[in-house]
Amino acid sequence: MVKLERREVVPVRIPMEGGEHEAVIVIEHDGDLQGLGEAPVLAERGSSLKGLVAELSCEVPPRTPAARCALETAALDLRARREGRPLAELLGGWRRREVECCALVTAGPPNLVAREVERRAAAGFRAFKLKAAAGGGPGDQERLGAARWAAGPGASLRLDFNGRLGAAEAAARLPSLAPFRLQFAEQPLPGDAALESWLELVQTGGIALAADESLARPELAEALAGAGVACAMKLGTLGGPMAVCGLAQRAHGPVTIGSSFETAIGIAAALHAACALIPEPLPCGLDTGRLLDDDLAFGPILGGSLLQAPAGPGLGLELDRRALALYRLDR
Repeated sequence: MVKLERREVVPVRIPMEGGEHEAVIVIEHDGDLQGLGEAPVLAERGSSLKGLVAELSCEVPPRTPAARCALETAALDLRARREGRPLAELLGGWRRREVECCALVTAGPPNLVAREVERRAAAGFRAFKLKAAAGGGPGDQERLGAARWAAGPGASLRLDFNGRLGAAEAAARLPSLAPFRLQFAEQPLPGDAALESWLELVQTGGIALAADESLARPELAEALAGAGVACAMKLGTLGGPMAVCGLAQRAHGPVTIGSSFETAIGIAAALHAACALIPEPLPCGLDTGRLLDDDLAFGPILGGSLLQAPAGPGLGLELDRRALALYRLDR
C-alpha cells in the first residue's frame, strides 16, 4: 500500500436553491496527484458537519456511510489517476459512457409543476420526480396530474415520500395513486421500517416501490434488493461507489442512482458508478448540480437529459481551489 503524503479534510457550505449544501471534502495527496471525495451532510440520517470532520480527521475507520464514501472515493480517484485510467474501470469497467437523468421537479403549485415539467421535457427529459408534500393525498395528486398532463403518457413519474408514511397510512394512500401510472413510489415507509412492512406494502400498495433511506441498513438493503423492490441508491447512504455497484449486481429489481445534492465531486463519483453498473439503471437523479449557486470543480456535462462521464483519469475533475477557499468553513 502506498503511504499517502497528506490528507486534507475541508468542511464546506455552498448556497443552493432553497437552502445550503453542507459537505466535507477529502483530498488525498500523493506527490503531484490528488484524490477527491465528498461526504454530504445528511442531517435527517443523523450526520453533522462537525461529526463528519471528526470521523475523517482521525485514524479510526469511519462509522457513517457518508464518511466511508468520501474516503473510498478519494482513494479510488487517487489510484485511478496514478494508473492513468478512469475511475469506472476500477468498478468493473465501462458499460455505458453516459446516463439518462431524471428531472427533479421543485415547483409546488400544480400550475408551476406543469410549467417546469414542460420546460424540462422540451430539454429532452423523459423521467420526472416529485417530492410528496401532502402524504400522497389530494394536494399531491393534483401535482401529479399536472405533471402527467405536461409530460405526456409516455413519460415516467416518481413520487418520493422520504419515509413520511406509516404502514397503515401507506397501504391506504398508495392505491389511490395508481391512475397516475407511477414508475415507483420512493421510500413511503420510514427508514427503520421492518422488512415485513415493506413486503406487506408490496402486496397491498398496488404500485411499484423503491427504497432509499432504508438502504442505509445493510441487511435490510440486501433483503429489499432480493425481494425485487427497486433500489434508489446514493453513494453517501451505502458507503461509496463499490457498495453501490455491489448491491446493484445482486438486486432482483430495478436500480437507479441519485444524489444528495453533492458538488461535482460527488456527482462524478455517482456517475462513474452508474456507468459501471451491470444492470442498466433507470434514469438517475444526478441532474442536481444546477441547484447549487456554485461548484468546487468543473463537473460532468449534461446534454439534454444525458449526463456524460468526464474524460481523463480518476473522476476526470480538477479541483477549483478558488471556490474551495470561498466556501470552506475552517478558515
